[in-house]
Amino acid sequence: MAFYIELIKLKAVRKVFLKWFWTIQLIGVIAGTHTLEALAQSKYFIAFTDKQNSTFTIDKPDEFLSARSVERRQKQGIAVTETDLPVVSAYISQIAQIATKVHYSLRWFNGVIATLTPEQEDTIRAFTFVKNLTRIYEPAKSLGEDKIEWQSLQFRDQNSFSNFDYGESYTQIAMMNGHILHGNGYLGDGMVIAVLDAGFQDANTHFTLDSLWQKGRILGTYDFVNPQSNIFDEHPHGTMVLSTMGGYTSGQLIGTAPQAKYWLIRTEDAAAEQLIEEYNWAAGAEFADSVGADIINSSLGYTTFDVASQNHTYQDLNGNTAPVTLAANMAASKGMVVVVSAGNDGYTSWHYISFPADSPNVLTVGAVDSNRNKADFSSFGPTADGRIKPDVCAMGVQTVLVTPDGAIGISDGTSFSSPLMAGMVACLWQAKPTLTAQQIIELVINSSSNYINPNNDIGYGIPDFAKASNINGTEFQSDVELWPNPFTSKINVLLNKPNIQATITVCTISGQNLLSQKTQSNDFGSVEINLRNELPQGTYLITIRTNEGEYNALGIKQ
Repeated sequence: MAFYIELIKLKAVRKVFLKWFWTIQLIGVIAGTHTLEALAQSKYFIAFTDKQNSTFTIDKPDEFLSARSVERRQKQGIAVTETDLPVVSAYISQIAQIATKVHYSLRWFNGVIATLTPEQEDTIRAFTFVKNLTRIYEPAKSLGEDKIEWQSLQFRDQNSFSNFDYGESYTQIAMMNGHILHGNGYLGDGMVIAVLDAGFQDANTHFTLDSLWQKGRILGTYDFVNPQSNIFDEHPHGTMVLSTMGGYTSGQLIGTAPQAKYWLIRTEDAAAEQLIEEYNWAAGAEFADSVGADIINSSLGYTTFDVASQNHTYQDLNGNTAPVTLAANMAASKGMVVVVSAGNDGYTSWHYISFPADSPNVLTVGAVDSNRNKADFSSFGPTADGRIKPDVCAMGVQTVLVTPDGAIGISDGTSFSSPLMAGMVACLWQAKPTLTAQQIIELVINSSSNYINPNNDIGYGIPDFAKASNINGTEFQSDVELWPNPFTSKINVLLNKPNIQATITVCTISGQNLLSQKTQSNDFGSVEINLRNELPQGTYLITIRTNEGEYNALGIKQ
């Protein structure tokens, strides 16, 4: 089930700034004009066959991506590809003429979400540009909304460090040595975090979030569940999540990234649980990419639904099956750090992490208590394909945060350990601005308390962000060149010297050796490495050893 998620309607003042986003969505311009009651019908994902008739081209990304989104790709050497292109508008127009309503498009999945009657479904299936249809929502009785438990907090000791008085929130910051980064001036300034959640009730009025509004750090909102709603009247879960990162009330609550900027995005319908929410998540992640977010925090997870036929199985937990996991993989490939909750099913029959926590490309966060012991509810690994999860842990028991009654209190869940981590990632990236998203994730993992002996309870442990910020980023640099990077199955390595003997190894980020071969560079100083096509998407450490030394580089498998 989802932990929670909510999206927010974009304010009118943002519409001019985001005109290219509206070009992508085309919603409201060509949506169907049928008068059938949408709520009584099923919703479908309609996948298209191609983007060959697109009016956009990858050599002009500024027409469909923000300048900040393009800059993020350029800084990390990530190419703009066909997956970035908007869905073909002519295809959407033809669907809109038939469908009851077209809700939004998905460029990464190349399709649209639409409400259809059975007759409309049959008609649309016959279109030559339609690849397939997947029913993702149908009228059904909800299993009920998750309840959030919280307690009020009596403030006692003042916990001060440098110029910051953290109050009771000191423990959750200091556990990761986040206070040391803060004391050195790294509070997330210049970083943008997209929060995908179920609603942000009263986030516009709570005193602990005042500084975000006063300093212009709330960049905007969007709601993929109900664009007509006011997200500040919706579910409070997103506000609780946001406060652990962006909150600032001296002596009571200071978040992990109080100087970062935030997009508040609703993708989760807290009143129901159906597969459409995974597609909403994909839309929210695309939006985050488009507006130039650096980090996505998602305190959400999916396993079972109100409609049993939509349920996932443990075998799906392989990092490459669930729609929300595929979207998380895509978001990571665009150069964002995606931070997700592991899940709260540790003592349930499901037991394991949820989706998209199974993605090999995200930072999956479990929960520990103030004594650094694993929380009973925190979900376990491994993934179905045997990978260790969660990746890391943060404090998710009695986490200090904003409560739905307008006060400051405590609550439990990996929903809150995840944003604590996401905020610290923002601070670390501020301190290490030249690193890529995957390099940042590596620093976090490498600095963690259980790095030498990871397990499926707490993963690699609790990160030490002071240690991570002091690790010399040059270890990821190389005197050798790789191309193409990202790669698919072959990598060329330029050693800069002809006919030189070398041993090349390819390892996962966690250190698992996948390939080791001896080779010799050709007359031009390069060698070719062939990798298995079934190698999962992700980042791999490539080590080249010669008589003259050892060189390391990171390669990204698409």
